[in-house]
Amino acid sequence: MTKIEGHGGEVEDEIKKRLKKLADFYGEAPFVSRKLAENPDVFLPFSDLSRRLLMEPGHLSMKEMEIAAVAASAALGSEHCLNVHIPQALKFGATREELTEVIMVATFMAMTRGQSIALRKLAEQQ
Repeated sequence: MTKIEGHGGEVEDEIKKRLKKLADFYGEAPFVSRKLAENPDVFLPFSDLSRRLLMEPGHLSMKEMEIAAVAASAALGSEHCLNVHIPQALKFGATREELTEVIMVATFMAMTRGQSIALRKLAEQQ
């Protein structure tokens, strides 16, 4: 772990605490968090945002937030994020049918985005 000037072990202790909290919540600390933890000046604000959005949503239930995370992960084709968020969604009460539907909607939107861009470019060619 890299030290931040003037902070010494306090920063390392905080990083370890945050990685443990992630591991307790998800079953393991996600790869991106583990990798960013090597750079405390990036990891600490990243983990604040991640915690606020994914672990303490303000207006969504945990189930709704995890369904949204599954949708975004599916649309982006992020296998690693799906490995994290599908089990979480199930844990917070999402059904397999709900997740199937949200995956289909998300991947359909991703497909039509590509079609929309390509077909517009083709239409520009006269």
